[in-house]
Amino acid sequence: MARKKLLFVTTRLFWPTDEGHKVLLYNYCKGLHEYYKYDIYLYSFLERGQEVKKDGQPAFIKKVYAARPVNAWQKIRGVVCRSILPPGRWSFQSAMYFSRANVRNIQRLLEKLQPDAVIVDMIRLSPYFCAVRDCKGPRLLFMEDALSKRYIRQIQAASTESGIAGRFGESLPGFVNRIINAKMFKNRILAGESRRLEKEEVRAARSYDSVIYVNAAEAREMNQKSGRENAYTVTMGADCDYFGAPIEVEKIPNTLSYVGNMGVAANADAVRMIMDKILPLIPSRPVIHFIGSAPEDLKKEYKDHPQCVFEGRVDDVRMSVRATEVVLSPIAYGTGVKTKVIEGMAMSMPVVTNALGIDGLSVRVGRDLLMSDDFHEIAAMVEDLLHDPGKRNELGQNGYAYALENHRWEDIYKVFGQMGL
Repeated sequence: MARKKLLFVTTRLFWPTDEGHKVLLYNYCKGLHEYYKYDIYLYSFLERGQEVKKDGQPAFIKKVYAARPVNAWQKIRGVVCRSILPPGRWSFQSAMYFSRANVRNIQRLLEKLQPDAVIVDMIRLSPYFCAVRDCKGPRLLFMEDALSKRYIRQIQAASTESGIAGRFGESLPGFVNRIINAKMFKNRILAGESRRLEKEEVRAARSYDSVIYVNAAEAREMNQKSGRENAYTVTMGADCDYFGAPIEVEKIPNTLSYVGNMGVAANADAVRMIMDKILPLIPSRPVIHFIGSAPEDLKKEYKDHPQCVFEGRVDDVRMSVRATEVVLSPIAYGTGVKTKVIEGMAMSMPVVTNALGIDGLSVRVGRDLLMSDDFHEIAAMVEDLLHDPGKRNELGQNGYAYALENHRWEDIYKVFGQMGL
């Protein structure tokens, strides 16, 4: 029996899996290949430093096609023409990613492959529906989360030091980054972008056959807004066999860990939250290990701080995390479901987070993990755990049981069948 074909239009290559979105893309494609028998073809917009090569490419990816780069001036022109000048309906995100050249390339690829299904990655690529509308099979949009809400939360965050353009900023002229990140413009731009995104999210849900969220509450909310019942929840999973495997590691006393790509604005601001707001309140003065890539400017902020270690990207995150005593994962702002929280529990580690860290989860606070939005309470929880190995072990075991019951990829993949894949 011939295998089916799936074309996935992605915002990036997703290996190595050093951030939550890449973890989702990797495992979605893996499940669609292994459980639904698809050959996976990618049409990918490459991030800075990425290139199409076989080294490291997952075996379940049949072929990768690189999208045509949209240069900085094309992005600026797109924003002016589609987001600012009347009717100005597009989000900045979408305007900066869209080009007619990529529409034509995707259409040609569709004719060549004749895929049985198409998935488009994130709201910023949703306008490429015009390129995939003729696919005979299901046309899905992987929305992931309500980005419009994320920007409102970023405005409301106590400390929002990171640039609002995120990865887009890498390809924008310096003077544009300076303007949009100026304090007098920053929140105004985020608020306007949130309003545009909210409307764009509804339009996309009404265009695509199905849209995918990782948070069930956000999927339900979209069904109400769009008047359709085509928003589904394919939540974040964890390879519990891998993360929970017994491995020999020597604990470093009085240490904490935080896992994430600190190049992502929300993670960078979480680092600042921990270092400036929480750590000074913990009497034991623990050392925290930030595990994952971090930009040089963030490392410079804390280069002389005796309680801060930036480990960078590591070969085996389990070894680095399990060498510490507590996973401290407060979330600065954001939506969706947090990879670092689920994987921390899957490693049988005691996890301390805030309310955003359990958004979309059905955890029992106090049993599976600890949670508070008060910095003093978070500090007290961490201090207590550092002095109570029995409590650390109990939380770790309960957290692992939760991850095993609720976030196994094998169970999560079943939702794809409900979308006609």
